[in-house]
Amino acid sequence: MINQTLKVFVTVVDKKSFTLAAESLHMTQPAVSKYIRKLEEEFGVTLIDRSGKMVRLNPAGEIYYHYAKEMIGIDERMQHLIQDLQNESRGPVHIGASYTYGEYILPKIIAQLIGKYPRIKPEVSISNSSSIIRMVNSHDLDIGIIEDEERETDKNLNITRLIRDRMYIIGNCDMPDSLDDKALGAATWIVREDGSGTRSYQDQLFTSLGISPKTITLSSTQAVKSSVTNGLGLTLLSHHTIGEELKTGSLKIINRESTELSRYFHLLTPDVKFHSKSTRTLVDMFNEDSIETHHFKS
Repeated sequence: MINQTLKVFVTVVDKKSFTLAAESLHMTQPAVSKYIRKLEEEFGVTLIDRSGKMVRLNPAGEIYYHYAKEMIGIDERMQHLIQDLQNESRGPVHIGASYTYGEYILPKIIAQLIGKYPRIKPEVSISNSSSIIRMVNSHDLDIGIIEDEERETDKNLNITRLIRDRMYIIGNCDMPDSLDDKALGAATWIVREDGSGTRSYQDQLFTSLGISPKTITLSSTQAVKSSVTNGLGLTLLSHHTIGEELKTGSLKIINRESTELSRYFHLLTPDVKFHSKSTRTLVDMFNEDSIETHHFKS
């Protein structure tokens, strides 16, 4: 079992307050303060700056906090894995997905998972691809799903190719069905932020067309779609994200026959020896439709 001092220190930092940490840990504030004071005496250095009202870490405290969090996470995973040996698939599984997959594809898979394994408790984070990769590498996520990004394959990850995705130039209902390169270059484009898988393909499209258009950057697919619907410009989006808008006619595909980019979604798992049963169960569900699996190690 993990040292209580680690838990107290991390809780104080996470809550940014000795009082709130004491409430969370069901302890008195003097008891919490005693743990921190004894810890600092053992190291012979202060770890927390007490000059202000908020808890602030000094450089030594930052180091201790980083490794304390890691040790607590390892202890929790160890206990979960040992309990797994005796139980059915159950408990939390931390999933991270990029916006396109997380908002438009993953909900159906989560519904199937819960329907078949009601004791599994999925916890989902939606972010851009770069953030998902960082969280899988730091073991904050059990599973991550991102778009196809070759620059990330030097990480210590197991990577499984999932379903293929098709991306198209999208405009609103008032746009013509076809635009030449000059018109595409003169248009304003609504793009995602740096670090987004969709953004990398938008940039690839500009390069292939030989254009450097004016752009407006937004940090969500829904915001991009709303902007295009309201006539602010063009965009490049996955066909998974525009099904309803194509049905209602608020958005349309431009240059359907001549412009289509393909990519794949990829499933990421940390390069660890053991995964929880709930994680393995979900990975198996994804693998039923996967194309191929790679192991990348730096």
